[in-house]
Amino acid sequence: MNKMFKILEIIWLVMGFVGVIMSIYFIITKDKQGVIYFIIFTLICGVMYAVRKRQRIKFELAQKQKDPN
Repeated sequence: MNKMFKILEIIWLVMGFVGVIMSIYFIITKDKQGVIYFIIFTLICGVMYAVRKRQRIKFELAQKQKDPN
């Protein structure tokens, strides 16, 4: 389960970087009106990354308390 939280965290981080790259690309080459969607996408990815990271840390702490080795 811990691996799944880590994988989801990395996926959100990568998607956030893709959103940043697409935002920069659209600012440079395409219309400036369409870039707002990629900025919103990047912000959502950042929030989801933070939520998943916090969830993984809480899960790890609960596992440590549950199994005191």
